[in-house]
Amino acid sequence: MTAIAPATAISSDDSDTTSASVARTGGEMIVDAMIASGVRHAFGIAGVHNLPLYDALYDRGKITTYVTRHEQGAAFMADGYARVSGTPGVALVTTGPGLTNTVTPIAGSWSDSVPVLVIGTAGEVPLLGKYKGYLHEYKDQHGVMDAAAGSRLVTRTEDLETATIDLLVGMQTGRARPAVLEVPIDTMAASATTRRHAAPSHPLVQVPNADAVRRTALMLRQATHPLIFAGGGVIASGAHVLLLRLAELLRAPVLTSISGKGAIPDSSPWAAGCTWRTSSGPADGYPDEWRLADAGIVVGSRLTGMSTRAWRLPLPARLAHLDIDASEIGKSYPVEEPLIGDARAGLGMLLAELDRLGGDGASVWKSEQIKAIRDADDRAGEERCADALSVVRQVREGLPDDGILACDQSIACYWSVRHFRVDAPRRFLYPAGSAALGFGLPVGIGAQVAAPDRQVVVLAGDGGFLFTATELATAVQYDLPVTIIVCNDNAYGMIKASQERRYGGRVIDTVLRNPDFVAFGRSFGAYAEKLHGPTEIGDAIKAARHRPGPSLYALDIVLEPPFH
Repeated sequence: MTAIAPATAISSDDSDTTSASVARTGGEMIVDAMIASGVRHAFGIAGVHNLPLYDALYDRGKITTYVTRHEQGAAFMADGYARVSGTPGVALVTTGPGLTNTVTPIAGSWSDSVPVLVIGTAGEVPLLGKYKGYLHEYKDQHGVMDAAAGSRLVTRTEDLETATIDLLVGMQTGRARPAVLEVPIDTMAASATTRRHAAPSHPLVQVPNADAVRRTALMLRQATHPLIFAGGGVIASGAHVLLLRLAELLRAPVLTSISGKGAIPDSSPWAAGCTWRTSSGPADGYPDEWRLADAGIVVGSRLTGMSTRAWRLPLPARLAHLDIDASEIGKSYPVEEPLIGDARAGLGMLLAELDRLGGDGASVWKSEQIKAIRDADDRAGEERCADALSVVRQVREGLPDDGILACDQSIACYWSVRHFRVDAPRRFLYPAGSAALGFGLPVGIGAQVAAPDRQVVVLAGDGGFLFTATELATAVQYDLPVTIIVCNDNAYGMIKASQERRYGGRVIDTVLRNPDFVAFGRSFGAYAEKLHGPTEIGDAIKAARHRPGPSLYALDIVLEPPFH
């Protein structure tokens, strides 16, 4: 079973500190808790209410901070950091508008199961809920944040260290989710005398029922067309190696959700690609071959509307579902074998049972079939929009194998979901649950902080880029060598295409008058250059590797969306 151990007091044997109680401000307790929990980077904006926290960061000197230009950017950066590092990202903000500016990114973190901790402030304890017009006071700030991601309001200074540790540990236990810590400004500024606390060791991992695993193994072994569907839970649990072994052992194609891209190497002959389709609008179906599946297993996925085209993906009637979150099993598809537990633990048990059963199994799938399906999808993409496929392939060619692609919500990124190949987890970042514009640049910056020795490319459209474009200043300030490709069609291109298709060309408020993106980038101190066609993207990305600080490339191009 899964359990969260409480934070424990540090003894003289655990640290260079003694077991004696020490007087600290609330800000110091929070920072000490972050340090004890392994936090080494944080993103945010100092405000008059959270200065005790920032002063403690200055004093302790063990956490590198990055000042952003908007609180939305801070929480997006924390999200990108968490997606790449696999550890919690932290955003630091102030009361009222500071906190509520993080709602969009943390709602997306919640949808995509990303561990992000937002630490913000609230008004003084005696004034909470009085709505007397205190500085930055919002109506039911706590309710807003709790609805977005779950919020904990701590009003006693002496509780702040353990509360912070508990939140950081909790979001790494079971299903990862973001959380908010709200601290009244008098609670953060006050001092209390307490013993220091340490983060607990990792809790027990939840494992699925052994009898259900045995039945699942037999079901999959006897299937002539076994099918595997992998989601972000495979990546979160570090189960990608076991997933590949399962595919090879069963000789089964592996489909992935958006968040599951990288759960199996795209270079594997059993990698069947991402199932993303728009969940609304006209039909964009799936290959008939998937209807042959007579048994299957879903691992670490919610089976969202975006990953199944509003649940039209044909999954077999005999289905097992392995997931850490029991509430997701059977929610969207009927399930014969519910396997409630950690993906890595469950796959390990399943592989052991398949080894015990022995034999080659009944699968008649041929890897050539899977390759033919993916090749046909690529050809269909070429026929639909050759320039779009060129953009995707050029980005892939320019990025090193271990490079990271951070996608905004744009037509170019729609094509990347389907056609960009990745061979390992945490290399493809996408707002799968929220589809939020403005995701790309700040998430890419957070990814670059998490992986300073790897190249990060941000792919965005002009509309989405301008949502958070001022975060370019953060990348410049800290010499972060993130590479940005802006595909500019002077429009909210996807929405404009929908107006043209659905309303007979009646276009309104989707055409944009944009800045000169090259001049824009240079005004921040970034390297910036105009590209003259998609074939220049690969060399541009390679050239950017050798420059300090960010590089911005602007490409004027109109792309068709990947669906009619």
